Amino acid sequence: MSSAASLHSATLLSFPGRARAVRPKLAEALKYHRLPERLVESLLREAADWPDRDLEDLLACMLAARMCLSPIDLAKARGILLVGPSGAGKSAVAEKLSLRARSLGRAVDYRGPSESRALLRGGAWPEDRLTILETEGFNPTNPRAANAFGSLSYIEGVESIGVVSALTDAEDVSEMVSALRFRRLIVTGLDQTRRLGAAVAAATGGARLAHVAYGPKADDALDVLTAPALARLLLQKPH
Repeated sequence: MSSAASLHSATLLSFPGRARAVRPKLAEALKYHRLPERLVESLLREAADWPDRDLEDLLACMLAARMCLSPIDLAKARGILLVGPSGAGKSAVAEKLSLRARSLGRAVDYRGPSESRALLRGGAWPEDRLTILETEGFNPTNPRAANAFGSLSYIEGVESIGVVSALTDAEDVSEMVSALRFRRLIVTGLDQTRRLGAAVAAATGGARLAHVAYGPKADDALDVLTAPALARLLLQKPH
């Protein structure tokens, strides 16, 4: 038997109760938060290899391996295009970004969906300010809409950032992030749900996670959600 296998066996013998407890506790938490099925299966398989690890630390490590954090640098950003389905909270995110950019001394030009369409066709981005654009809402289950809005990720001079609601079904979020080819995401509505499946699906779906948003007002929180913080939230007992 190899030294690694011997160590693993010794761990199981030394901590039998702990080894049995890790997987069921993790499965219970992931099921409660309604994560995508394939992600749940992957996390549980991986957890089985580390029966002696502290569960919160283990989950944080597994999430960190699947997440990429990339907050928006509002001191340098030039053009931001917020893309997302109807009701995702794009306007609220635009207000939050505008407020924070202005607090850094930036001039901000915010355009709603109709004005944004015209500006996108012109392709002119003033260098002395941050321009925040917002697309019209759409139905993410419509393949034609997904293709059309996915192509916005490649407009020169502006970064397309997906806006996803934490209230959405987690499986739908996974499919939408893939179909729309989001490179960076903001997840909204964290204050309106106890279930974090959609947020986890967004954060681990391949796109970089910029921020998570709480509340509809401009001065409501716009935070960075780290893997340890997300693991802690997932393992908290539901109220």
